Amino acid sequence: MRFTHIYVEERALGYPLTEEILAKLPDSHVIKIRHYKDVFDRKRQNAPLQKEHQALIIAVRDGSRIFKGAPVCQSMGQKNFYYASSMMNCPFDCEYCYLKGMYPSSNMVVFVNLEDYRRDVEEKLKEGPMYVCASYDTDLLAMNQLTGHADFWKEMALSEEDLLVELRTKAAVQVTDNISNIIYAFTLSPSDVIGRFEKNTAPLGARIGAAAKAIESGAKVRLCFDPIIKIPEWKEAYKELVEACAGQIDLGRLTDVSVGTFRISSDYLNRMRRAYPGSATAWYPYVIKDGVAQYEPETDKAMQEYVCGLLEKHIGREKIFTWN
Repeated sequence: MRFTHIYVEERALGYPLTEEILAKLPDSHVIKIRHYKDVFDRKRQNAPLQKEHQALIIAVRDGSRIFKGAPVCQSMGQKNFYYASSMMNCPFDCEYCYLKGMYPSSNMVVFVNLEDYRRDVEEKLKEGPMYVCASYDTDLLAMNQLTGHADFWKEMALSEEDLLVELRTKAAVQVTDNISNIIYAFTLSPSDVIGRFEKNTAPLGARIGAAAKAIESGAKVRLCFDPIIKIPEWKEAYKELVEACAGQIDLGRLTDVSVGTFRISSDYLNRMRRAYPGSATAWYPYVIKDGVAQYEPETDKAMQEYVCGLLEKHIGREKIFTWN
């Protein structure tokens, strides 16, 4: 990952992680700022253009850092479900990504006060075991070589047996560890969907290969067929996808599988439509239900049931989770 410009909060300059990141990007132009929101939240930004020339913002996160899981996110059967936001925005450029409607900027923010996150988790663990999705607002594994954030969560899991962490990715990362309370979740899409809607992500074959090697290393692996995108030949595309997975992965050894159709907060969708007027996924005529934009109920149900049916030929139904 190459960033020509890096904005650094003045108070972030004293953090070791800041120095490590800057040392890895010696040719970048560094600009000191008072607060990350002065850059990230400013008005009249051109988010699509920023994505082509993404800047990095290094900051300190105040206030809430660990959040209760949202209804549109899958808890995977876990009771105390949270997600963490130690980074904002993603190195990839998926057309359907809810982050396009959530944030006013396409620049990436890396928070360097990770010890505060540790204390937050330790405090919540006093209430009992917790499940944390650490990569919902970014791809920590794809960025780990630069930021070390994925390594931080692995270390947390090693020291806290009541903490279960999911690291979700669209990269073909090499997983060699087998930490019992880390789940490596590989999001998989048909090649046609990747080519049309998942810019800069790893090819399907590379993702499947990475997941297969992670299983062989003894890691806990989750496959995420989420979001299912309604392309014209979606049935054939997802059939080929599941067959490709079954051809390289012993699906019976998976920890579980996530299946879900595309859905997004209606507020985020409206912002996406303003920022990306040419987006096919943003301008699909979704149905709004309880503040969530989704496919027509019959289409939504049919797509999830179809993919679940394909998977049930290889894995027990009790290991397949759907979002509704």
